[in-house]
Amino acid sequence: MHKARIGRWRTAKPGRPKKRESSWDYFLRVYGSITWIVGSGADQDLPMFLCGNVTGGGWSCLEIADDLYAMDDLVEATGNTDLEDLLVFHGGWHTSRSFAFDSRVVSAAGELSIIPFDEGMEKLPRPMKRERVQPFGLWLHKRVTQFVRTAEGNLREAL
Repeated sequence: MHKARIGRWRTAKPGRPKKRESSWDYFLRVYGSITWIVGSGADQDLPMFLCGNVTGGGWSCLEIADDLYAMDDLVEATGNTDLEDLLVFHGGWHTSRSFAFDSRVVSAAGELSIIPFDEGMEKLPRPMKRERVQPFGLWLHKRVTQFVRTAEGNLREAL
């Protein structure tokens, strides 16, 4: 199911971002996606969900890509045009464990605001102040660091 995504990091050639390239655009250009599949035993206290939000895709705490959710279909089904401002980039949308970029707020560096996302949300949160928008790369680093710490602790306990 995830064959096209798995292992792309092995051939990635990290370098400097291009001029005016956001950390999200850099991530997509260099890595494309992340799907972190975690087995039972290491997953305790991690925000787990099914990859691709379907059975059989794997049990994951981190699934990031630009093609995870058909927002146009949700807007059409609900009639909620406010949702058009969102780009879901993190899986788990039916378990309230997903995140989206909110295009209503863009930092001076071109970074989009990040908000929690769920299919059932009826209205968007109040837009954050432009100067409070953090880069996607920083958001991802904090999240991965926290998850690694938790998974390593779980694995130590299992030994």
